[in-house]
Amino acid sequence: DQSKTLQGTTHSVDLLAPSMPPTEAEPQTPKSRSRNHETRATLVLLHHSQPSHIHSLPPEVLHLVFLPFVGDYWRLLHLRLVCKYWEKVIDSTPELWKIISTKFHPGLQGIIVRNSGNHSLDVEYDETRWKGDSEKENKMAAFARLLEPSASRWRALIYRRADDFGSDTRPLSLPLHNLERIEINGLARSNQNLTLDAPKLSSVHVSRYSLNWRSLSGLRALNLESTNSTLGDITTILHASPGLQDLSLEETLLVVGTEGLLSSYPSQIRLPRLRSLHISKARVHSILFLLNWIEAPSLETFWVDVEDPTDAADGTQLCEAAGQYIGAFPLLNNQSAQALIGFNRSELWFGFGDRMIVMQNLTWTGANGAQAVLTCLAAAMKHLDSRICEEITSLYAWCLEDESGECLRLVHSRFPRIEQIVAQDRGTAENLVGSVLQHLDSPLRFGSAEEWLFLKLAKLEFHFNGFTNPNIGHRLAELVKRRKEAEPTGEITEVSINITFGAIDRSAMEILEQSLAGIQLDIRMLG
Repeated sequence: DQSKTLQGTTHSVDLLAPSMPPTEAEPQTPKSRSRNHETRATLVLLHHSQPSHIHSLPPEVLHLVFLPFVGDYWRLLHLRLVCKYWEKVIDSTPELWKIISTKFHPGLQGIIVRNSGNHSLDVEYDETRWKGDSEKENKMAAFARLLEPSASRWRALIYRRADDFGSDTRPLSLPLHNLERIEINGLARSNQNLTLDAPKLSSVHVSRYSLNWRSLSGLRALNLESTNSTLGDITTILHASPGLQDLSLEETLLVVGTEGLLSSYPSQIRLPRLRSLHISKARVHSILFLLNWIEAPSLETFWVDVEDPTDAADGTQLCEAAGQYIGAFPLLNNQSAQALIGFNRSELWFGFGDRMIVMQNLTWTGANGAQAVLTCLAAAMKHLDSRICEEITSLYAWCLEDESGECLRLVHSRFPRIEQIVAQDRGTAENLVGSVLQHLDSPLRFGSAEEWLFLKLAKLEFHFNGFTNPNIGHRLAELVKRRKEAEPTGEITEVSINITFGAIDRSAMEILEQSLAGIQLDIRMLG
């Protein structure tokens, strides 16, 4: 509690009292311990009888010593007690007093305002601090009176509402002419529609609150969660913020307002510096509109999460638009060269590393659900950069056993350098392995010709919830043998089996070990 520092500290903080350990060569007898104590006492008296160099360090050096404690007022206020010189240096270093919050004791707030001088301030206005406090109104007013004269010095503002009634919006109505970052958190969606007087604002993070969105411009980061912003609002901001680097729209529906289909806007919204794009739980047509209109050649991370697309056509178009971002060259150095593919009759996952599209609750798929989702997957792969396809060497997949063959054919056609397949069990181990192996242990027909899948395949990894069928060992051994004997295919050198929340039958393990002798076999029990 910061208020403890204001109650007075009667003892001095002595950072220099030396500690003299006993001489290691001398045995610890009562006599030697007494002599060591007398030695330490003598040195302490000698130390205090002479000037200390620590109290005469130049202010520039002490600034460097104190700067790591910016905002750590508990330590700063104790360091001020070391000596008058330190107190003077600390109080005259405005950079140390840049953070102020409603959570601090009023006395500390006054010290911060005074000592920060004309330096910039990071302000936290948290109304939840006073929730249930009968003096809430008075405390809000006192904090406002203290901070309002310094509004032009605010660099960052965190504003948290306690409730929809009685909230103080004065901090948002001040002339914040040097404000660069703002974070607003409400407990429920609000329709205040305030216009911020913050011409230098570059980073906006708003949750469950409403602003005059179209007044925002020149942003580098925009993060909205559960807001009432329309598609027209967002496109207006994007056109006015060509230097935008981070865009996140979560649970923001992006409804089409009175402007209709936005036919008056240009065909492209060019954002050359955009690095991150995240859209979650918005309307499908609005997401599709943004993905088709935004041009982001520097995009690094991409995530689109959609629930219940209207129909198959919408899902297919959305996947095709997302695929252009997922498959843009190059991948980041820290992104895995692994394709993730997962689908069943009601959901689809596809992407690489930090680039992903997720569609869930696909109620429109009906009896041909798996095939409809496969069509969406093919659309997502349609515009992948060929250089990205050459970089992908690993496939992580979970899917319906009946459709795994079509999925593997599709992956093979797009990613010719797959060396590893990681298969996740979403049904039974026997069905998963059988479905995968039957498409890998012999050539498949493509048109009038036959072709082996994944000529460079060398590693297989399976994740199961249980494992009891000893015949799987024989199937794996047959696969290894056939691919080794086939002329165009590489040799399987590693097989890994991971079992979670289950056990492997002892006889099955013995058969696996015997059947796959000569290759690297790794069996792990994870549950």
